[in-house]
Amino acid sequence: MMTRLAPMILIASLMVIISVMNATAAPAAQVDAELKASLAAFFAASPTAHGAKAELVSIKTWPNIKGPARWSLPNMRFLPARVSLIAEQGQGKSLRRWYVAAQVKWMATVVVLNQDVSARTMLDRSMMHSKTKDVAGLRGDAWQKVSDVIGMKTLRNMRSGEVIVSSLVKRPPLIKRGDSITILAEVGGISVRAEGIALKSGSRGDRLPVQNIRSKQTLHSIVRDAHTVSIEHSSFKGGV
Repeated sequence: MMTRLAPMILIASLMVIISVMNATAAPAAQVDAELKASLAAFFAASPTAHGAKAELVSIKTWPNIKGPARWSLPNMRFLPARVSLIAEQGQGKSLRRWYVAAQVKWMATVVVLNQDVSARTMLDRSMMHSKTKDVAGLRGDAWQKVSDVIGMKTLRNMRSGEVIVSSLVKRPPLIKRGDSITILAEVGGISVRAEGIALKSGSRGDRLPVQNIRSKQTLHSIVRDAHTVSIEHSSFKGGV
């Protein structure tokens, strides 16, 4: 008896699944005009994430609802080409929410290569330019200004047109551990200088522990150039 009932149960289950799918997805030709308009208005307002502007390419499946919806982007750790947009109607206990599969572009101004380069190449201005392009699927932080990338070294071979991201380059240290450096501080509007030693290696803008040669005090500094660091306010309460 159980063997005969199994096919009937399976068919009934499939009919229920098909019914639910038809209830929640609308054919493209039958999508509510106000729903479409609300989505168009959302993208016209230039929604952004991680510094990139979202542009709609297509909707895979529209929810089978009537009237405008409130649209939003999901929380994202990176910028995928396919996202689940959030559509909402109602408030409080009457709130209804749908996740709508969409394909998007993420447009941002980024630094790209003018030419092919090999691994361990020191990048200079002639090798790069800034360009607005789709960065969907890009992993790592990108830069907008060429000046921010000059002096970095590539970690692998890269092709012309490739976006330069943090995972593909590194900045050689301006100061190496054990280097003699000048420590600068602003105290009451007066510049104070002291001689010190770097306790770690660091590039421009890095936080770097240094030691004052005279006082033996360890200070927290910011790398300014190959020979100079400036110390943070909290570090010189007791003097440089």
